[in-house]
Amino acid sequence: MVVALALLAQVAVFADVGQRFRAQYRADRHEAVADAALLSSAEAPAHCDLAVVGAGWGGVYSAWRLSIDTQTVKADNVCVFETNGRVGGRIYSIHGLPHFGDLALDVGGYRFIETDLLPASLVWDALKLPTGCYDWQCAGGCEGSANCYVIQDAYGNNYGYSWPIETMLGQIEDGGAGQQVFFGKTLTNVSAAPLLPGGVVLHFSDGSKVSASTAILNMPGNAIANLGDASLPLSGATPLESRTLKSVYVNSMNKVYAYYDDAWWNTKLGQMEGYFYSGSERSSGSENASAAPLSGRYHDGPQKCLIGTDSAGEPIYSGSKIAGGNCSGALEVYYSRQAPYYAKLMETPLQPLTVITETSANSVVLAEVHEALMAYHRSSLRAKGVDPSTLPLPKAVVLSNWIQDGEFTPGIGGMTPSADWSHKVARAPADGFNLYVANQDYGYRSGWAVGSLIMAEKILQANIGIPKPTWLAQQWYKDNILGHA
Repeated sequence: MVVALALLAQVAVFADVGQRFRAQYRADRHEAVADAALLSSAEAPAHCDLAVVGAGWGGVYSAWRLSIDTQTVKADNVCVFETNGRVGGRIYSIHGLPHFGDLALDVGGYRFIETDLLPASLVWDALKLPTGCYDWQCAGGCEGSANCYVIQDAYGNNYGYSWPIETMLGQIEDGGAGQQVFFGKTLTNVSAAPLLPGGVVLHFSDGSKVSASTAILNMPGNAIANLGDASLPLSGATPLESRTLKSVYVNSMNKVYAYYDDAWWNTKLGQMEGYFYSGSERSSGSENASAAPLSGRYHDGPQKCLIGTDSAGEPIYSGSKIAGGNCSGALEVYYSRQAPYYAKLMETPLQPLTVITETSANSVVLAEVHEALMAYHRSSLRAKGVDPSTLPLPKAVVLSNWIQDGEFTPGIGGMTPSADWSHKVARAPADGFNLYVANQDYGYRSGWAVGSLIMAEKILQANIGIPKPTWLAQQWYKDNILGHA
């Protein structure tokens, strides 16, 4: 209990800085949105010395490094624009889900590898956020022999990989004179700024315009392509730069969790680590569109384990998951390529999130997912003396569809290999303009935030002239930043 209390206090301290950007689930909007998106109505300024479009890892990190970490640009003169009502992009951290209580969930990216020192040292040394191993008891099986880490809550779970992003934005706004982050700002065009050498004008769908001395686009490949050839960076690009910007391929993915009041895989089976797959998912890829496929992990998903009550009768929870304990929580049911069964549940291509409860029109999904889990675990449950038919349905199924055609938050992207284009071409694609691209789609590793972060740091080093972060190891910086062209 002492551990739980200490972590709760730690969470409370750190959460204050960026909590206004923390995304809470809104059933009426079928999405999670930040408080700032609902409460703020301030107009964007006419000019920003530094403008970032896209409040994901690469964009927010660039703004934070320039304004807070190095104080190269005054925070007053930094603007961050986001088309969604939340921060993170493919990092989709949700709080306030039905039945989850104070447990958070990431339906997108969610962890970093300990050897990737740019996100690791940023979280550990610069932002000083609490973390825990992703694998059960730091088994080191995340990526080869390495450990992966998540941002930790009071119960030893992932509190949301957006917390570092929220913290950096909170520090930027605290360092500025007013509002520096603007939601619901969809970029439609970028043009040259008259009388501002190298500068640009950002045009948004609401009719507003903002000039910027320097602009960083943390936008996926399809969002940049959708700006069109008449807009920068494409209008100012060479043929090679244009081909590079349009070279992105996208992998469509599903991530699915089922929430149970009784975390039976733990409480009944003691399963705390490992993977499970249904036969159809592991076969040739022709999943039955009417059956819920499985491709999950026992160690992925938040749990709360009750260990007693206090003098007032209030519950006391452990500061970590307890094998075989009295626990509730969510199980990762599926995380793999997009499956027809889950694809059909997507409500709109603009929104990857779908939340299903017993009151939902498609509530049959609760029974179908449960049936698939029971079928897979039937023999194991019976061996423990548990009749699978006695286990109740999940209270909620939460899933995400990260698709190729997602306009603002598509699936996992990367650059199609080619002999002539490169990350160097992608990050500064419009000659004569202080306009840069820092996004995982063009980054140095696909599918991980570190790819976007390395790209952002390379822009700061090679294109803007910012020195190495003081909190980052020299050798890692030499190998992973200076080592790239």
